[in-house]
Amino acid sequence: MISKYVVYLKPVSFGAFLSLGHAPLNLWFLSLAAIFLSILEIAKQRDRSKIALFTFFLGMGYFILTLNWIVEPFFVDFISHAWIAPFAIFFISIVMSLFWYIFSLIFAPLGARWALLMGVATAEYFRSFFLTGFPWGTIASLFVSSPLGQLLAIFGPFGFGVFIFTIAIYLIYLIEAKNFSATLIVMLFLSSLFFWGWQRQNQLVQFTDKTILLVQPNAPQIEKWDEKLAPVFFDRMIKATLEANKVDLIVWPESAIYQPLNFADELLGAIDKASAGVPVAFGALRFDENENLRNSLILQKGDDKQLIYDKSILVPFGEYLPVSSVLSNLGLRALVNSYGSSFTQGHGADLIEVEPDLRFQPLICYEAIFPSILRATSSRPDFILQITNDAWFGRFSGPYQHLQILKMRAIETGLPVARSANTGISAVISANGTIVDSLPLETEGSLELGLPKAFQPTIYYNWGESIFYIMILSLLLVHIINKRYY
Repeated sequence: MISKYVVYLKPVSFGAFLSLGHAPLNLWFLSLAAIFLSILEIAKQRDRSKIALFTFFLGMGYFILTLNWIVEPFFVDFISHAWIAPFAIFFISIVMSLFWYIFSLIFAPLGARWALLMGVATAEYFRSFFLTGFPWGTIASLFVSSPLGQLLAIFGPFGFGVFIFTIAIYLIYLIEAKNFSATLIVMLFLSSLFFWGWQRQNQLVQFTDKTILLVQPNAPQIEKWDEKLAPVFFDRMIKATLEANKVDLIVWPESAIYQPLNFADELLGAIDKASAGVPVAFGALRFDENENLRNSLILQKGDDKQLIYDKSILVPFGEYLPVSSVLSNLGLRALVNSYGSSFTQGHGADLIEVEPDLRFQPLICYEAIFPSILRATSSRPDFILQITNDAWFGRFSGPYQHLQILKMRAIETGLPVARSANTGISAVISANGTIVDSLPLETEGSLELGLPKAFQPTIYYNWGESIFYIMILSLLLVHIINKRYY
Protein backbone atom coordinates (compact mmCIF):
# COMPACT_ATOMS: atom_id res chain seq x y z
CA MET A 1 0.00 0.00 0.00
CA ILE A 2 2.78 2.44 0.93
CA SER A 3 4.73 1.72 -2.26
CA LYS A 4 1.63 2.72 -4.20
CA TYR A 5 2.03 6.32 -3.02
CA VAL A 6 5.83 6.52 -2.91
CA VAL A 7 5.72 6.99 -6.68
CA TYR A 8 4.21 10.45 -6.07
CA LEU A 9 7.23 11.61 -4.10
CA LYS A 10 8.86 12.31 -7.45
CA PRO A 11 6.30 14.90 -8.62
CA VAL A 12 6.30 16.41 -5.12
CA SER A 13 10.07 16.88 -5.38
CA PHE A 14 9.73 18.31 -8.92
CA GLY A 15 7.15 20.75 -7.57
CA ALA A 16 9.49 21.78 -4.77
CA PHE A 17 12.28 22.50 -7.28
CA LEU A 18 9.80 24.34 -9.48
CA SER A 19 9.06 26.76 -6.62
CA LEU A 20 12.71 27.82 -6.24
CA GLY A 21 12.37 30.47 -8.94
CA HIS A 22 10.35 32.61 -6.55
CA ALA A 23 11.87 35.39 -4.51
CA PRO A 24 13.99 35.60 -2.48
CA LEU A 25 15.94 32.68 -4.02
CA ASN A 26 15.20 33.54 -7.69
CA LEU A 27 16.67 30.24 -8.93
CA TRP A 28 14.64 30.37 -12.13
CA PHE A 29 16.95 27.98 -13.99
CA LEU A 30 16.01 25.25 -11.47
CA SER A 31 12.36 26.00 -12.15
CA LEU A 32 13.03 25.56 -15.85
CA ALA A 33 14.78 22.25 -15.20
CA ALA A 34 11.82 21.10 -13.07
CA ILE A 35 9.43 21.84 -15.94
CA PHE A 36 11.48 19.69 -18.33
CA LEU A 37 11.76 16.85 -15.79
CA SER A 38 8.02 16.96 -15.09
CA ILE A 39 7.23 16.77 -18.80
CA LEU A 40 9.52 13.76 -19.23
CA GLU A 41 8.14 11.97 -16.17
CA ILE A 42 4.44 12.54 -16.76
CA ALA A 43 4.76 10.95 -20.21
CA LYS A 44 5.14 7.62 -18.40
CA GLN A 45 1.59 7.94 -17.06
CA ARG A 46 -1.04 6.46 -19.36
CA ASP A 47 -4.04 6.24 -17.07
CA ARG A 48 -6.18 9.40 -16.92
CA SER A 49 -6.46 9.41 -13.12
CA LYS A 50 -2.72 8.85 -12.67
CA ILE A 51 -1.97 11.79 -14.98
CA ALA A 52 -4.19 14.02 -12.83
CA LEU A 53 -2.70 12.66 -9.59
CA PHE A 54 0.81 13.34 -10.86
CA THR A 55 -0.18 16.95 -11.55
CA PHE A 56 -1.88 17.22 -8.14
CA PHE A 57 1.25 16.12 -6.27
CA LEU A 58 3.39 18.33 -8.47
CA GLY A 59 1.19 21.19 -7.27
CA MET A 60 1.49 20.13 -3.63
CA GLY A 61 5.28 20.28 -3.75
CA TYR A 62 5.05 23.62 -5.52
CA PHE A 63 2.46 25.40 -3.38
CA ILE A 64 3.69 24.26 0.04
CA LEU A 65 7.02 25.95 -0.60
CA THR A 66 5.69 28.88 -2.62
CA LEU A 67 3.02 29.81 -0.07
CA ASN A 68 5.02 29.06 3.09
CA TRP A 69 4.47 32.67 4.20
CA ILE A 70 0.75 31.90 4.70
CA VAL A 71 1.60 30.70 8.22
CA GLU A 72 3.05 34.05 9.29
CA PRO A 73 -0.22 35.88 10.16
CA PHE A 74 -1.04 33.12 12.64
CA PHE A 75 2.18 33.82 14.53
CA VAL A 76 1.30 37.47 15.24
CA ASP A 77 -0.88 36.29 18.14
CA PHE A 78 1.13 33.13 18.74
CA ILE A 79 -0.73 31.73 21.74
CA SER A 80 -4.18 32.07 20.19
CA HIS A 81 -3.55 31.23 16.54
CA ALA A 82 -0.21 29.44 16.01
CA TRP A 83 -1.88 26.02 16.12
CA ILE A 84 -3.81 26.91 12.93
CA ALA A 85 -0.63 27.50 10.88
CA PRO A 86 0.11 23.92 9.72
CA PHE A 87 -3.56 23.36 8.84
CA ALA A 88 -3.64 26.63 6.90
CA ILE A 89 -0.62 25.87 4.71
CA PHE A 90 -1.82 22.35 3.90
CA PHE A 91 -5.39 23.50 3.25
CA ILE A 92 -4.43 26.30 0.85
CA SER A 93 -1.91 24.02 -0.92
CA ILE A 94 -4.51 21.29 -1.36
CA VAL A 95 -7.05 23.78 -2.73
CA MET A 96 -4.55 25.27 -5.20
CA SER A 97 -3.38 21.79 -6.25
CA LEU A 98 -6.97 20.69 -6.80
CA PHE A 99 -7.21 23.32 -9.52
CA TRP A 100 -4.25 21.65 -11.25
CA TYR A 101 -5.80 18.21 -10.68
CA ILE A 102 -9.25 19.05 -12.03
CA PHE A 103 -8.06 20.79 -15.18
CA SER A 104 -5.39 18.19 -15.98
CA LEU A 105 -8.09 15.54 -15.56
CA ILE A 106 -10.24 17.41 -18.08
CA PHE A 107 -7.42 17.53 -20.62
CA ALA A 108 -6.00 14.05 -19.89
CA PRO A 109 -7.69 12.47 -22.98
CA LEU A 110 -5.38 14.67 -25.11
CA GLY A 111 -2.32 12.91 -23.66
CA ALA A 112 -0.16 13.20 -20.56
CA ARG A 113 2.04 16.08 -21.66
CA TRP A 114 -0.89 18.02 -23.06
CA ALA A 115 -2.76 17.46 -19.82
CA LEU A 116 0.14 19.03 -17.93
CA LEU A 117 0.40 21.98 -20.30
CA MET A 118 -3.30 22.73 -20.75
CA GLY A 119 -4.26 21.68 -17.23
CA VAL A 120 -1.79 23.88 -15.38
CA ALA A 121 -2.23 26.83 -17.76
CA THR A 122 -6.03 26.90 -17.53
CA ALA A 123 -5.98 26.18 -13.78
CA GLU A 124 -3.66 29.13 -13.17
CA TYR A 125 -6.05 31.36 -15.07
CA PHE A 126 -9.16 30.01 -13.36
CA ARG A 127 -7.77 30.39 -9.83
CA SER A 128 -7.19 34.07 -10.59
CA PHE A 129 -10.90 34.84 -10.28
CA PHE A 130 -12.67 31.91 -8.56
CA LEU A 131 -14.15 33.23 -5.26
CA THR A 132 -12.47 36.60 -5.98
CA GLY A 133 -9.31 34.69 -6.90
CA PHE A 134 -5.85 34.09 -5.54
CA PRO A 135 -3.29 34.37 -8.40
CA TRP A 136 -0.25 34.43 -6.09
CA GLY A 137 2.68 32.31 -7.19
CA THR A 138 1.81 31.95 -10.87
CA ILE A 139 4.22 30.09 -13.14
CA ALA A 140 5.17 33.39 -14.78
CA SER A 141 6.34 34.85 -11.46
CA LEU A 142 9.11 32.22 -11.34
CA PHE A 143 10.95 33.95 -14.17
CA VAL A 144 10.60 37.65 -13.33
CA SER A 145 14.27 37.99 -12.35
CA SER A 146 15.43 36.42 -15.63
CA PRO A 147 15.52 38.04 -19.08
CA LEU A 148 12.67 35.70 -20.04
CA GLY A 149 10.50 37.64 -17.58
CA GLN A 150 10.36 40.52 -20.05
CA LEU A 151 8.09 38.33 -22.19
CA LEU A 152 5.34 39.30 -19.74
CA ALA A 153 5.06 42.50 -21.80
CA ILE A 154 3.91 40.31 -24.70
CA PHE A 155 2.11 37.31 -23.19
CA GLY A 156 0.98 38.54 -19.79
CA PRO A 157 1.11 36.29 -16.71
CA PHE A 158 -1.16 33.50 -17.97
CA GLY A 159 0.01 33.47 -21.56
CA PHE A 160 3.59 33.27 -20.31
CA GLY A 161 2.81 29.98 -18.55
CA VAL A 162 1.40 28.56 -21.79
CA PHE A 163 4.48 29.74 -23.70
CA ILE A 164 7.09 28.25 -21.36
CA PHE A 165 5.40 24.81 -21.17
CA THR A 166 4.72 24.72 -24.92
CA ILE A 167 8.34 25.47 -25.81
CA ALA A 168 9.60 22.86 -23.33
CA ILE A 169 7.23 20.16 -24.69
CA TYR A 170 8.09 20.99 -28.30
CA LEU A 171 11.85 20.88 -27.61
CA ILE A 172 11.52 17.49 -25.92
CA TYR A 173 9.45 16.22 -28.86
CA LEU A 174 12.06 17.36 -31.39
CA ILE A 175 14.92 15.77 -29.44
CA GLU A 176 13.02 12.51 -29.03
CA ALA A 177 12.27 12.56 -32.76
CA LYS A 178 15.98 13.25 -33.40
CA ASN A 179 15.06 16.29 -35.46
CA PHE A 180 18.22 18.19 -34.58
CA SER A 181 17.95 20.84 -37.29
CA ALA A 182 14.54 21.95 -36.00
CA THR A 183 15.90 21.76 -32.44
CA LEU A 184 18.69 24.13 -33.41
CA ILE A 185 16.20 26.57 -34.96
CA VAL A 186 14.07 26.56 -31.79
CA MET A 187 17.17 27.09 -29.64
CA LEU A 188 18.23 30.04 -31.82
CA PHE A 189 14.71 31.47 -31.50
CA LEU A 190 14.86 31.12 -27.71
CA SER A 191 18.31 32.69 -27.64
CA SER A 192 17.05 35.70 -29.56
CA LEU A 193 14.15 36.10 -27.11
CA PHE A 194 16.57 35.77 -24.22
CA PHE A 195 18.84 38.44 -25.71
CA TRP A 196 15.88 40.75 -26.35
CA GLY A 197 14.78 40.27 -22.76
CA TRP A 198 18.30 40.93 -21.47
CA GLN A 199 18.48 44.19 -23.44
CA ARG A 200 15.05 45.32 -22.23
CA GLN A 201 15.85 44.34 -18.66
CA ASN A 202 19.12 46.28 -18.63
CA GLN A 203 18.22 49.40 -20.56
CA LEU A 204 19.00 52.71 -18.87
CA VAL A 205 16.20 54.06 -16.70
CA GLN A 206 14.95 57.48 -17.75
CA PHE A 207 13.20 59.79 -15.31
CA THR A 208 10.42 62.36 -15.47
CA ASP A 209 10.71 65.74 -13.77
CA LYS A 210 8.46 64.53 -10.93
CA THR A 211 9.81 63.48 -7.53
CA ILE A 212 8.18 61.43 -4.81
CA LEU A 213 8.89 60.62 -1.17
CA LEU A 214 8.10 57.13 0.15
CA VAL A 215 7.83 56.84 3.94
CA GLN A 216 8.39 53.58 5.84
CA PRO A 217 7.71 53.81 9.61
CA ASN A 218 8.55 50.17 10.39
CA ALA A 219 5.67 49.30 12.71
CA PRO A 220 5.65 45.57 13.58
CA GLN A 221 2.15 44.13 13.27
CA ILE A 222 1.99 43.13 16.92
CA GLU A 223 2.70 46.77 17.91
CA LYS A 224 0.99 48.69 15.09
CA TRP A 225 -2.35 49.22 16.86
CA ASP A 226 -1.00 49.48 20.41
CA GLU A 227 -2.48 52.63 21.99
CA LYS A 228 0.89 53.76 23.32
CA LEU A 229 3.01 52.86 20.26
CA ALA A 230 0.69 53.89 17.41
CA PRO A 231 1.38 57.64 17.98
CA VAL A 232 5.11 56.87 17.90
CA PHE A 233 4.86 55.34 14.43
CA PHE A 234 2.71 58.28 13.28
CA ASP A 235 5.33 60.73 14.56
CA ARG A 236 8.00 58.87 12.56
CA MET A 237 6.06 59.57 9.37
CA ILE A 238 5.49 63.19 10.35
CA LYS A 239 9.22 63.61 10.99
CA ALA A 240 10.15 62.11 7.59
CA THR A 241 7.62 64.40 5.92
CA LEU A 242 8.98 67.50 7.69
CA GLU A 243 12.56 66.66 6.67
CA ALA A 244 11.74 66.08 2.99
CA ASN A 245 12.92 68.31 0.21
CA LYS A 246 10.40 69.82 -2.20
CA VAL A 247 8.68 66.87 -3.89
CA ASP A 248 5.52 66.41 -5.94
CA LEU A 249 3.98 63.63 -3.85
CA ILE A 250 4.52 62.11 -0.40
CA VAL A 251 3.37 58.53 0.16
CA TRP A 252 2.65 56.81 3.48
CA PRO A 253 1.75 53.10 3.72
CA GLU A 254 -1.53 51.24 4.18
CA SER A 255 -3.50 52.06 7.38
CA ALA A 256 -0.94 54.75 8.17
CA ILE A 257 -3.10 56.68 10.63
CA TYR A 258 -4.26 54.95 13.79
CA GLN A 259 -7.77 56.44 13.95
CA PRO A 260 -10.63 56.07 11.46
CA LEU A 261 -10.57 58.89 8.94
CA ASN A 262 -13.94 60.18 10.19
CA PHE A 263 -12.47 60.92 13.64
CA ALA A 264 -8.91 61.90 12.71
CA ASP A 265 -9.15 65.69 12.28
CA GLU A 266 -6.20 66.27 14.59
CA LEU A 267 -4.02 63.78 12.73
CA LEU A 268 -5.04 65.22 9.35
CA GLY A 269 -4.13 68.67 10.59
CA ALA A 270 -0.69 67.41 11.59
CA ILE A 271 -0.22 65.89 8.12
CA ASP A 272 -1.19 69.17 6.42
CA LYS A 273 1.18 71.15 8.60
CA ALA A 274 4.12 68.77 8.05
CA SER A 275 3.60 68.49 4.28
CA ALA A 276 3.37 72.28 3.79
CA GLY A 277 0.96 71.95 0.89
CA VAL A 278 2.57 68.95 -0.81
CA PRO A 279 -0.05 66.27 -1.58
CA VAL A 280 0.15 63.25 0.73
CA ALA A 281 -1.23 59.80 -0.14
CA PHE A 282 -1.82 57.57 2.86
CA GLY A 283 -3.85 54.58 3.95
CA ALA A 284 -6.70 54.83 6.45
CA LEU A 285 -9.76 52.96 7.65
CA ARG A 286 -13.00 54.89 7.31
CA PHE A 287 -16.73 54.57 7.71
CA ASP A 288 -18.82 55.57 4.72
CA GLU A 289 -22.20 57.32 4.83
CA ASN A 290 -23.89 53.96 5.54
CA GLU A 291 -21.51 53.14 8.41
CA ASN A 292 -19.76 50.50 6.29
CA LEU A 293 -16.07 50.00 7.09
CA ARG A 294 -13.68 50.55 4.19
CA ASN A 295 -9.94 50.18 3.66
CA SER A 296 -8.99 53.33 1.78
CA LEU A 297 -6.22 55.34 0.18
CA ILE A 298 -6.57 59.07 0.79
CA LEU A 299 -4.91 61.81 -1.22
CA GLN A 300 -4.74 64.84 1.06
CA LYS A 301 -4.16 67.92 -1.09
CA GLY A 302 -4.41 70.63 1.56
CA ASP A 303 -7.29 73.00 2.28
CA ASP A 304 -9.37 69.97 3.35
CA LYS A 305 -9.38 68.63 -0.23
CA GLN A 306 -9.43 64.83 -0.27
CA LEU A 307 -9.57 62.24 -3.02
CA ILE A 308 -10.52 58.78 -1.77
CA TYR A 309 -10.04 55.33 -3.27
CA ASP A 310 -11.64 52.36 -1.51
CA LYS A 311 -10.04 48.95 -1.81
CA SER A 312 -12.12 46.98 -4.30
CA ILE A 313 -10.56 43.49 -4.06
CA LEU A 314 -10.75 42.28 -0.48
CA VAL A 315 -8.82 39.45 1.16
CA PRO A 316 -11.03 36.38 1.71
CA PHE A 317 -11.22 35.41 5.40
CA GLY A 318 -9.03 38.42 6.19
CA GLU A 319 -11.20 41.37 5.19
CA TYR A 320 -14.48 39.64 4.50
CA LEU A 321 -16.19 36.29 4.94
CA PRO A 322 -16.84 34.58 1.58
CA VAL A 323 -20.35 33.31 0.77
CA SER A 324 -21.70 34.84 3.99
CA SER A 325 -25.27 34.75 2.62
CA VAL A 326 -24.94 31.01 1.99
CA LEU A 327 -23.56 30.45 5.50
CA SER A 328 -26.50 32.37 6.94
CA ASN A 329 -28.98 30.25 5.00
CA LEU A 330 -27.28 27.13 6.34
CA GLY A 331 -27.96 28.28 9.88
CA LEU A 332 -24.46 29.60 10.56
CA ARG A 333 -25.66 33.14 11.22
CA ALA A 334 -23.64 33.32 14.46
CA LEU A 335 -20.43 32.79 12.50
CA VAL A 336 -21.40 35.50 10.03
CA ASN A 337 -22.38 37.93 12.78
CA SER A 338 -19.13 37.30 14.63
CA TYR A 339 -17.33 38.54 11.54
CA GLY A 340 -18.40 42.08 12.36
CA SER A 341 -15.20 43.72 11.14
CA SER A 342 -15.84 42.81 7.50
CA PHE A 343 -14.92 45.53 5.03
CA THR A 344 -17.09 46.81 2.20
CA GLN A 345 -15.43 46.76 -1.20
CA GLY A 346 -14.98 49.83 -3.35
CA HIS A 347 -16.41 50.43 -6.81
CA GLY A 348 -13.32 49.22 -8.72
CA ALA A 349 -10.24 50.48 -10.53
CA ASP A 350 -9.72 54.23 -10.44
CA LEU A 351 -7.31 57.02 -11.33
CA ILE A 352 -6.24 59.72 -8.89
CA GLU A 353 -4.93 63.04 -10.13
CA VAL A 354 -2.19 64.67 -8.09
CA GLU A 355 -1.92 67.40 -10.70
CA PRO A 356 -2.96 67.50 -14.38
CA ASP A 357 0.26 65.85 -15.60
CA LEU A 358 0.65 63.39 -12.69
CA ARG A 359 -1.98 60.68 -12.29
CA PHE A 360 -1.63 57.32 -10.61
CA GLN A 361 -3.66 54.15 -10.30
CA PRO A 362 -3.96 53.23 -6.62
CA LEU A 363 -3.57 49.67 -5.38
CA ILE A 364 -3.99 48.64 -1.76
CA CYS A 365 -1.89 45.60 -0.78
CA TYR A 366 -3.64 42.43 -2.05
CA GLU A 367 -5.00 44.14 -5.17
CA ALA A 368 -1.54 44.12 -6.77
CA ILE A 369 -1.69 40.37 -7.40
CA PHE A 370 -4.52 40.83 -9.93
CA PRO A 371 -3.23 41.87 -13.38
CA SER A 372 -6.70 42.63 -14.74
CA ILE A 373 -7.28 45.60 -12.42
CA LEU A 374 -4.51 47.52 -14.18
CA ARG A 375 -6.39 47.46 -17.49
CA ALA A 376 -9.73 48.51 -16.03
CA THR A 377 -9.27 52.28 -15.81
CA SER A 378 -10.79 54.76 -18.27
CA SER A 379 -7.35 55.95 -19.39
CA ARG A 380 -3.71 55.07 -18.77
CA PRO A 381 -2.07 56.45 -15.61
CA ASP A 382 1.44 57.88 -15.37
CA PHE A 383 2.40 55.33 -12.72
CA ILE A 384 1.06 52.68 -10.36
CA LEU A 385 1.02 53.44 -6.63
CA GLN A 386 0.72 50.65 -4.11
CA ILE A 387 0.38 51.14 -0.38
CA THR A 388 0.69 48.01 1.71
CA ASN A 389 1.34 46.48 5.10
CA ASP A 390 3.58 43.48 4.53
CA ALA A 391 4.23 43.05 8.25
CA TRP A 392 1.72 40.19 8.07
CA PHE A 393 3.92 38.28 5.62
CA GLY A 394 6.93 37.56 7.84
CA ARG A 395 10.59 38.10 7.03
CA PHE A 396 11.51 35.43 4.51
CA SER A 397 9.54 34.90 1.32
CA GLY A 398 6.25 36.80 1.65
CA PRO A 399 7.45 40.43 1.35
CA TYR A 400 9.94 39.53 -1.40
CA GLN A 401 7.35 37.64 -3.44
CA HIS A 402 4.93 40.55 -3.06
CA LEU A 403 7.58 42.91 -4.39
CA GLN A 404 8.26 40.48 -7.24
CA ILE A 405 4.58 40.65 -8.18
CA LEU A 406 4.86 44.45 -8.45
CA LYS A 407 7.80 43.97 -10.83
CA MET A 408 5.52 41.76 -12.94
CA ARG A 409 2.85 44.46 -13.06
CA ALA A 410 5.45 47.00 -14.22
CA ILE A 411 6.69 44.75 -17.06
CA GLU A 412 3.16 43.79 -18.14
CA THR A 413 1.91 47.36 -18.37
CA GLY A 414 5.07 49.32 -19.21
CA LEU A 415 4.33 51.56 -16.22
CA PRO A 416 6.62 52.51 -13.32
CA VAL A 417 5.55 51.47 -9.82
CA ALA A 418 5.99 53.18 -6.46
CA ARG A 419 5.14 51.30 -3.29
CA SER A 420 5.17 52.35 0.34
CA ALA A 421 5.17 49.43 2.77
CA ASN A 422 4.74 49.69 6.51
CA THR A 423 7.73 47.50 7.39
CA GLY A 424 9.16 47.22 3.87
CA ILE A 425 10.05 46.66 1.19
CA SER A 426 9.26 50.17 -0.07
CA ALA A 427 10.56 50.71 -3.58
CA VAL A 428 10.40 52.50 -6.90
CA ILE A 429 10.32 50.14 -9.89
CA SER A 430 10.95 51.20 -13.48
CA ALA A 431 8.72 50.20 -16.39
CA ASN A 432 10.93 47.19 -17.19
CA GLY A 433 10.68 45.77 -13.67
CA THR A 434 14.05 47.09 -12.43
CA ILE A 435 14.16 48.21 -8.82
CA VAL A 436 15.53 51.76 -9.03
CA ASP A 437 15.90 52.09 -5.25
CA SER A 438 14.37 50.52 -2.16
CA LEU A 439 14.25 50.51 1.63
CA PRO A 440 15.19 47.18 3.23
CA LEU A 441 12.77 45.08 5.22
CA GLU A 442 12.21 46.10 8.86
CA THR A 443 13.93 49.47 8.42
CA GLU A 444 12.64 52.88 9.44
CA GLY A 445 13.31 55.53 6.82
CA SER A 446 12.22 57.36 3.71
CA LEU A 447 13.11 57.26 0.05
CA GLU A 448 13.16 60.37 -2.14
CA LEU A 449 13.78 60.06 -5.85
CA GLY A 450 12.56 60.87 -9.32
CA LEU A 451 9.68 59.03 -10.94
CA PRO A 452 10.79 56.85 -13.90
CA LYS A 453 9.21 57.37 -17.30
CA ALA A 454 6.56 55.01 -18.60
CA PHE A 455 7.11 52.89 -21.71
CA GLN A 456 4.69 52.78 -24.60
CA PRO A 457 1.69 50.54 -23.83
CA THR A 458 2.76 46.90 -24.10
CA ILE A 459 1.12 44.26 -26.27
CA TYR A 460 -0.35 42.69 -23.14
CA TYR A 461 -1.65 46.04 -21.88
CA ASN A 462 -3.50 46.56 -25.16
CA TRP A 463 -4.78 43.01 -25.64
CA GLY A 464 -5.02 41.59 -22.12
CA GLU A 465 -6.08 37.97 -21.67
CA SER A 466 -7.16 37.77 -25.31
CA ILE A 467 -3.58 36.62 -25.91
CA PHE A 468 -4.06 33.75 -23.46
CA TYR A 469 -7.33 32.70 -25.11
CA ILE A 470 -5.76 32.77 -28.58
CA MET A 471 -2.82 30.65 -27.40
CA ILE A 472 -5.06 28.03 -25.79
CA LEU A 473 -7.35 27.80 -28.82
CA SER A 474 -4.38 27.64 -31.18
CA LEU A 475 -2.85 24.74 -29.24
CA LEU A 476 -6.13 22.84 -29.30
CA LEU A 477 -6.29 23.39 -33.06
CA VAL A 478 -2.71 22.09 -33.44
CA HIS A 479 -3.63 18.99 -31.45
CA ILE A 480 -6.68 18.34 -33.62
CA ILE A 481 -4.62 18.70 -36.81
CA ASN A 482 -1.62 16.70 -35.63
CA LYS A 483 -1.99 14.40 -32.61
CA ARG A 484 1.67 13.46 -32.60
CA TYR A 485 2.61 16.50 -30.47
CA TYR A 486 2.29 14.96 -27.02
